[in-house]
Formats: sequence, C-alpha cells, structure tokens
Amino acid sequence: MLIWCASMAQDSLRGDADRAPTRGNGPGSPSEAWTILSHLITGILVFGLAGWGLDTLLGTRWLLLVGLLLGLGASFALIYIRYLYVPPDPLPRPGGPAGPEDRKEQHG
Repeated sequence: MLIWCASMAQDSLRGDADRAPTRGNGPGSPSEAWTILSHLITGILVFGLAGWGLDTLLGTRWLLLVGLLLGLGASFALIYIRYLYVPPDPLPRPGGPAGPEDRKEQHG
C-alpha cells in the first residue's frame, strides 16, 4: 500500500499518472521498497542507539524508548516528505498575470 501511494505521488508530480508502471528502478519498483524499508530501520536504529547511549550515560531507563519512538517518527516523516508530499502551487506574483486568461487580456 505504501509503495502504491509513493508511486502515485511521484507520477502526479511528473504528470505521467496514466503511463504503465515500469520495472526496475522506476516508481513502485523493488529497489524503492528496499529504500523505504532501509529508511525505517536506520531511523529506529540510530535514534534507538542514541537513546541507549544516553540511558547508560545518565543511568536512566526510559530514554531508549523515547529514542525508538523518535526514530520511528523521523523515519515516517522522511518517507512522507520524500515519497508522498506534493508541494503546493506557487502563489501568483502581485501585479503579474495570474493565469493564461489574464495573459490573453493583457496581450490583446
């Protein structure tokens, strides 16, 4: 499901949502799935190890859990930004043409 959503977001950004899916390194490929999985695992490991290190340094027992949860959240945020986020359309400039209709009126 996540792979499908990621490929649809990339297709809509490129404007080729009606094309047939590609094999290999394109959207929805196995390499993209492995990349997403590696983002998840790496975030959890890095923040979990940081939490474990702080736990042993400070003598606490709860920073490991905080690190694991922060790593999971950071991984999901990275995956969302990289594969699912669609940037908004830029705002029109003040005084400039807002769209094709306005350009026609200005140029005759």
